[in-house]
Amino acid sequence: MITMNYFKKISTPWLLVLFSCLLVFACKKDQYYFDGGKSNPIFPGTTMEYLKSNPRSFDTIVNIIKIAGMERQFNEDTLTFFAPQDYAVALLIKQVNSTLFTYGKDTVKTLTDIDGLIWRRYLSNYIFKGANKLNDYPQIDVGAKAIFPGQNYVAYSGDVFNIGVRYADAGGVKYTGYRQLLLSYIPNVSQPLDNWVSIPITSSDVQPKHAVVHVLSTDFPFGADPQNLIQDVLLTK
Repeated sequence: MITMNYFKKISTPWLLVLFSCLLVFACKKDQYYFDGGKSNPIFPGTTMEYLKSNPRSFDTIVNIIKIAGMERQFNEDTLTFFAPQDYAVALLIKQVNSTLFTYGKDTVKTLTDIDGLIWRRYLSNYIFKGANKLNDYPQIDVGAKAIFPGQNYVAYSGDVFNIGVRYADAGGVKYTGYRQLLLSYIPNVSQPLDNWVSIPITSSDVQPKHAVVHVLSTDFPFGADPQNLIQDVLLTK
């Protein structure tokens, strides 16, 4: 058993060396990890190649891109992609099948059971022209939109979204904490400040060639408004 007497036998210089080594290791770990990912945000490939390189998060999304016939956009376009993760699709399929079962329709067993045009329509909700990083977006405070409104953008789908950076509080001081991107669907453009569906971003600023990828939280099902997607699926059954 190691006792306090053991540590008393170690000379002070050796303790300093040990402490220094631990400090260096901790610093290297902090530099390597940032916001759930590597601190180097540059990915030497296309957006599609980046998604394929992360099958644990995006294997299903890659298949949806193929079914939607959008591989060219993800390989060539200069875009910002707010990437939903595979678990968001699983949440959606669960809701879709619950509705289909209620109406006595065949449930979804594979991704191709949903029409490619539907996948294309709702995948396009997450794609925006231009490669924009977190620092390119204005501040948003959903509790004080008149002061910090973020900014509205039109997605590839034609739907309107608000994108802004949420500033957290720190030490009791407002807006001095960490910054986090927020993607918000605006369901009624005639009432642009009401009924937003907001999804936080868990990891920002991954930079494939000609693009920027921001990874969405898994707490929300795929589709800016899943009920609209579910109704579209129901009409095809």
